[in-house]
Amino acid sequence: MPPNILIIGNICKDIIYSTQCYPPEDSKVKALSRDIRIGGNTGNIVQVLSQLRNCNINCCVKLGSCQFSYYIKSMLKNEGVRVIGVVEPDMDIPESVLIHSNETSSRTCLHYRGNCNDLTCEEVLSAVGDMSKYDWVHLEHRRNGLEVLKLAKQIKEKRPEVLMSIDIEKIREGFEEMLSVVDYPIVSKEVCRALGFDNLQAALAGLSVHCSHALIVTWGDKGAGMWLAQGTDNLTFNSDMLHKVDRNTFTCDAFKVEDIVDSIGAGDSFSAGFIYCSSQKDKTQLPESLLLACKLAASKLKHCGMTVDPSVLDL
Repeated sequence: MPPNILIIGNICKDIIYSTQCYPPEDSKVKALSRDIRIGGNTGNIVQVLSQLRNCNINCCVKLGSCQFSYYIKSMLKNEGVRVIGVVEPDMDIPESVLIHSNETSSRTCLHYRGNCNDLTCEEVLSAVGDMSKYDWVHLEHRRNGLEVLKLAKQIKEKRPEVLMSIDIEKIREGFEEMLSVVDYPIVSKEVCRALGFDNLQAALAGLSVHCSHALIVTWGDKGAGMWLAQGTDNLTFNSDMLHKVDRNTFTCDAFKVEDIVDSIGAGDSFSAGFIYCSSQKDKTQLPESLLLACKLAASKLKHCGMTVDPSVLDL
C-alpha cells in the first residue's frame, strides 16, 4: 500500500520576475520574464511529491473565495493532490513577489500576508478528521509556534505511530520542545547560525540534546546531516557521498551544481525528497533518504519551477 502523506501549512501565490541584474534603489529595470505559480513551503512540497511514484498526497491549507484559491484546488487536484481546505471567505491568498537576478542567480522576496491567518490546531483537526489514515504528517513551524506545537502533540496523542516531520526555518516560540516532539525536525542553516553554530557537525551535536528521535540539519552547499537517537550501527551506506561521523551521526555531501538557474523551492525539494524516501523505506535506509533529499535540492537549482527530473530517482 502506498503511504498516505499529509502536508499541513500555507500556500501562497508567487509572482516571479527575472531580470538581468538586481535593480538598484530608485531605478527602473526591464523584467525579462514573469511567472505566476503556486508557492509557499506546502505548495512547493506537494508539487514535488505529486511527481514521485507510490505515495498518496494530501494537504491541509487555508483558502479563501478568491479566484486563485479555486486555481490552487483545481491545479493540485489535477496533479493528484487531495486538498483539505480551511476556508475563510474574505481571505486573500498570501502573495510573494520575487526578483530573480540572472547575473548572480540571487532571489529577493517581498512577501505580503494580507489578512491570512495561520492555521490553528482546532481548524486542522476539524478539517482533517480521522488521523488514522495517515502514515506521515509534515508541519511548518510558522509564526504561531506554540499553536503548531500544540497540533504536533495532539496528532501524536491521537496516532502515536504516525511519523512526523517539520520544517524549521526561523526560531519561533516552542522551538526546543518541538525538537523533542517531532520525529524528524528539519532545521535550516540560518536557524543554526542564529543559535551560534558555525558548521554542520557543530549544529548536529548542539541541537541533538533537545531531540528524542532524530534531527536533520541542512547546510546549503555543504550538504546535510542527520543525528539518530537509535544510533547508526544498523544503517547501510551505499554511496561515497555519505559519511558516518560517529555512532549517532552521518552526513551527506551536496551535489555540485555549476550554474544555478533558480534557487526558489530548493529547500522544499529537500524536504519532499526526505519525506518521500523515508515514508517508503524502513529505518535502515535513512541514509538513502538524505541522499535523495540532497539530490532533489541540487536538481531544483538547475531549472525554473518545481518540475522533477525523473533521473533524480536513480540513486
